[in-house]
Amino acid sequence: MEDKIRFMRRACEIAFSRMGRTSPNPAVGAVIVKEGQILGEGGTGAYGSDHAEVCAIKNAMSGAGTDGAEIYVSLEPCSHHGKTPPCTEAIINAGIKKVYVPLLDPNPLVSGKGVRRLTEAGVEVEIMHQAAAMASDLLRGFKKYILRGEPYIINKCAMTLDGRIASSTGDSKWISSDYSRLFAHRLRSICDAIIVGKNTFVNDNPSLNVRFGDFNNEVKKYMKSGHAVISGRKNFLLEQLITTEHDSPRSPLRVLLGMPQTVPADCNFIRDADYIIIAGRDEFENAILNSSDLKKQADGLNIVVGEFKTRAEQIVFIMDYLRGRGVINALLEGGAGVNGSFLDAGATDQFIYSIAPKILGSGIPPVNGEDKSAISDSLRLHDITSVMLKEDVLICGYREQYNFEMM
Repeated sequence: MEDKIRFMRRACEIAFSRMGRTSPNPAVGAVIVKEGQILGEGGTGAYGSDHAEVCAIKNAMSGAGTDGAEIYVSLEPCSHHGKTPPCTEAIINAGIKKVYVPLLDPNPLVSGKGVRRLTEAGVEVEIMHQAAAMASDLLRGFKKYILRGEPYIINKCAMTLDGRIASSTGDSKWISSDYSRLFAHRLRSICDAIIVGKNTFVNDNPSLNVRFGDFNNEVKKYMKSGHAVISGRKNFLLEQLITTEHDSPRSPLRVLLGMPQTVPADCNFIRDADYIIIAGRDEFENAILNSSDLKKQADGLNIVVGEFKTRAEQIVFIMDYLRGRGVINALLEGGAGVNGSFLDAGATDQFIYSIAPKILGSGIPPVNGEDKSAISDSLRLHDITSVMLKEDVLICGYREQYNFEMM
């Protein structure tokens, strides 16, 4: 049993390493084993390229071969033709005798059908329920995307102990420590998009990219050492974010909600074409009318104008747009108004807040949503994990219970 858990954990580690690089497909890892030895490994490639199982088979065939081997896959192999042929057929043709999976694919095109196809072909399949929690930590985003047709929204904030993300002047650099900030950059690196509002754009001139080079070896060594104290639910995703980082980080699509009066040509947000500005028609037209500079710029900017009037309509438009872009996981970095809009719309799925041992005494809260008359109106989070990163406390919670709907 220990070996089986070890091999499935390795498959999940590979899946984590592919997050942010496979959408709209899920990130999956596969490990081929024979007589207790790993013959080959593979992770899902970019959309349209080989899936994890095929990559692992090709890797193994360059060595000892796969006939009579076993394969550990972090998600049920697909059994339908999409951009690539079915992985079940690759497994069968490779002569693999047994497949281990931790859970079924939530995609209705696959769910249960992959296992059935394998067993019909004489391949033994074992569902490793004891590894389901580990694998599902990586899959929550894809579940929501494939079953509900919406991106998965992670709200990340750094705040003081008295609940402020910035001073009353908008200053927020730096509330949290280098350890929490490195965690945040690793979180960015596994997401497809990162979302901010126009106040953050105006006040911070944010880059919204992944900058592992900002952090020295002492910080990285501490994170890798496993010295961070984790309590509550054992969360595989958080564990991986703390201890590992992508070798070649990819920065997410930058998304700005709202139309600022000016977009400086040298601002960090538009440094390349991998951004989008989403604005309502009235807001966009008013901004153009009130700014001659913006009027001249507009045709050269990546702007999507939506027909929405209310905050709720705005969130629906944004979610539809991001889904159309193949965004599975989106990181919401505020500020307070944008965070509040997503909360009120019921669109935020996961909350990761870093709390620094600082007292500001005044300033801006992390969320500015609709007024609530009672504490009982609060959103109660589930599957809570807390982490001590040096002096900061990292709290992670989810809107929904751990295993939501499967088909």
